[in-house]
Amino acid sequence: MSITKTIRLSGSSPDSLEDAVHVVIARAAMTISDITHWTLVKARGKVDSSGAPTDFEVTLDITFTVKESVDHG
Repeated sequence: MSITKTIRLSGSSPDSLEDAVHVVIARAAMTISDITHWTLVKARGKVDSSGAPTDFEVTLDITFTVKESVDHG
């Protein structure tokens, strides 16, 4: 039986929403192993004076498998 845990993380990219997703997942993977999937919770950005989209921000739910405890006894 496996147990999973889901945490909510946010991040941004100046380039695209897709890049912002990659940034969040890559950063999470630096400290969390066994990430199984992600869900986009929120996406937003800013618009510059010319009407172009900038500063892409995402909030993701990141799900990973919880490691089984090791019996040290």
